[in-house]
Amino acid sequence: MVILHSLAISVEHLCARSVGAPSVEELRPRSCTQCGQLARDGGRLRVQGHGCYSRQVCGLSEGWIVIWVRRYLCRDCGHTMSCLPDWLHPWRWYAATVIIEALYRHLILGETARAVSVRFRRSRDASEWRSLRRWRKQLLVSTTLWGWLGSRLGVSQPAQSRRQGRLNLTRLLGEMRIAWESAAKVLRGLAPAVRSSLNGLVHNRRTAWPVTRFRPGVSSASDSGRAPTAMPTEEGPGRGPPR
Repeated sequence: MVILHSLAISVEHLCARSVGAPSVEELRPRSCTQCGQLARDGGRLRVQGHGCYSRQVCGLSEGWIVIWVRRYLCRDCGHTMSCLPDWLHPWRWYAATVIIEALYRHLILGETARAVSVRFRRSRDASEWRSLRRWRKQLLVSTTLWGWLGSRLGVSQPAQSRRQGRLNLTRLLGEMRIAWESAAKVLRGLAPAVRSSLNGLVHNRRTAWPVTRFRPGVSSASDSGRAPTAMPTEEGPGRGPPR
């Protein structure tokens, strides 16, 4: 599972294991998102650091960057959890704000796919940006593109046209409480609105829910007696990301 947090304000804090990066303790979940076991039960640590892995992110002002993601392991149920910043959807290459800004420019402001592509430092020779069409279709449908809001906002099918994509995006922006004023004001408000919509969520590829409650249908587990995994430890690195 992936937990989205707000501690990493600056990208540089995730680009290297520096003094300014959030510590293991700062990012440690309060409880296991699978079984509900508290991270600390009295004096015993039940959710322990499980190393880090690296992953790439694209679309920010720095272009392609590599960030380090902390993982945690529940000693009771053996489940692992990763902590991502709330400006990045799990399992997406592009930052969440980049996705929304690209769709806003293309679907609402009417900018061409090529112009939007150049805006985010892709090739000037590209005549289209296929990711735009994919994001348009998946918005409010895919779990990793606000899909958990789809049913409440009346969206159940992929947007097959730009008109439907514009309608879906309008609904999402309304959910984020972005006022329909000038384009400049909307663009300035996208980053905090996107982070607010993602902060404090838990993802498991199929759905998302607030970190403050357990996954539906899963009750808190008691001490399972399972021996804790020895490696990687809170100091040791984890294995690399899946390719």
